[in-house]
Amino acid sequence: MSASRATDRDLGYTPPVPSFPPHPADRRFYAAMSMVASAVILTGFANTYGPKMIAGSRAVPAIVHVHAGVFACWLVLLVAQTLLVVRGRVQAHMRLGRAGLALAGVMLVTGLATAIAAARAGHSGIPGVEFPDPQGFLLLNVASILVFSLLVAAGWWWRRRPEAHKRLMLAATVAALLPPGISRFPGIAGHDGAIAAVAVAFLLVGPAYDLATRKRIHPAYAGLLLAVFIVPPVVLGLSGTEAWRAAAAWMMR
Repeated sequence: MSASRATDRDLGYTPPVPSFPPHPADRRFYAAMSMVASAVILTGFANTYGPKMIAGSRAVPAIVHVHAGVFACWLVLLVAQTLLVVRGRVQAHMRLGRAGLALAGVMLVTGLATAIAAARAGHSGIPGVEFPDPQGFLLLNVASILVFSLLVAAGWWWRRRPEAHKRLMLAATVAALLPPGISRFPGIAGHDGAIAAVAVAFLLVGPAYDLATRKRIHPAYAGLLLAVFIVPPVVLGLSGTEAWRAAAAWMMR
């Protein structure tokens, strides 16, 4: 046999086993998580945004409607992407991913614009998640937007590493978009303890799945856990500082 035709097996070489190999249940797990998270988010926001739409309220700024449409498009895209992978259409998933990156950029812009509009209107939170003033609630929204953007950017950067990519994209939605939906969910809205408990439970589903299937947690979830334990106290600590008040005043002018 010529050297040019020798295979790895012929040469006695065994390819290394991936450090975090895929699991047969992964595709269905991530598809199910995307659908459940999207349903919870849409139900929560429909509980507050829906009645205003039905009543034809003119008090809702136009940017809120734009953001709601972009927001819904992201959830549809998330579910579509996971279902494409379930059906083995990975190339279509990758092509659609470019549109997802552009949509995330639009969400960043509309999210910030909506947060600023809410602060200008005097909104200091929602029942169960209240701040002393609109500037504090603005910081919470800005922090959520930054968490989402950073996790999506990381997911795009590691798009050639499926095990990291899919966890980061799930984390972006669950860490940044799911808590606001939960805080508006029927029966939970207005109860801060219940909001926190349900939000944390959702945030830990991914790591728990890793433990159940691999006996360890993928490092990509570090950003998710960071958001859980660091972002809330940082927001609370900074929201009353003069530095943030000055920054908020500049944003709200």
